[in-house]
Amino acid sequence: MDFPIQIVFPVVALAAVGFYFLKGRAAVANQDEQYANYRAGALAQRLGLQLLQGDPTFNVFIRQANVDIQRGPKDNQPIHIEVRAEGAPQGVPLEFVYLYRVEQDTGFSQVTWRTWFDCRLTARARQAFPAFEVISKNAPMGAIAQTLALPAMPTGNPAVDATYLVTTQEPGMAQVLGELLPPFATFQNAGVHLVGNGNTISFVMYQDKSPLLANVLYYAEQLAAQMSQVARRIGG
Repeated sequence: MDFPIQIVFPVVALAAVGFYFLKGRAAVANQDEQYANYRAGALAQRLGLQLLQGDPTFNVFIRQANVDIQRGPKDNQPIHIEVRAEGAPQGVPLEFVYLYRVEQDTGFSQVTWRTWFDCRLTARARQAFPAFEVISKNAPMGAIAQTLALPAMPTGNPAVDATYLVTTQEPGMAQVLGELLPPFATFQNAGVHLVGNGNTISFVMYQDKSPLLANVLYYAEQLAAQMSQVARRIGG
């Protein structure tokens, strides 16, 4: 999970923000209906998973449709949205998690908001494997930050090496990734960020930067299939 993002606003600016927020509610409701396949219940089904936690009507793409988010945070009353779904549609355990939390602290002359966000689809391998990370070199919404302190390693596949930064301490792992990554071209309009921690492999997504969750989860069925394939190949 990311560290919280802190935003500070002068109190006098909040009235204008509220006006534009209320004006857009009808449009948000229409978008929620248009993109109903991003609602937690429908998304879990598309991934082949069972929704275990969260409101099945919560839309991970159009999150402003949620009544708690429309209300906004208050002091000692944060916004807290959490979704979790699990299953093994292709014999590999998968878990989808989504977390959005906003805390508010009102001072004498300013309001401070702290935000936490996490969204990922994780596949669990049967056996341990060398840690690795894969990052799109030219993500559509800016550079993706590396999270593991691992050295860059060529995969032996020139097309993959031109598209992705692959980091690992094991040359053999890089070669396997060179064979597994070409189908991830499906997600080139979102960006790719894979984190393998030795036991699980996660496709990490974000609301407003690469990899953009709306674009990744448009291909939810393919995402579940590709993540299962990666876990089978590298972890037995």
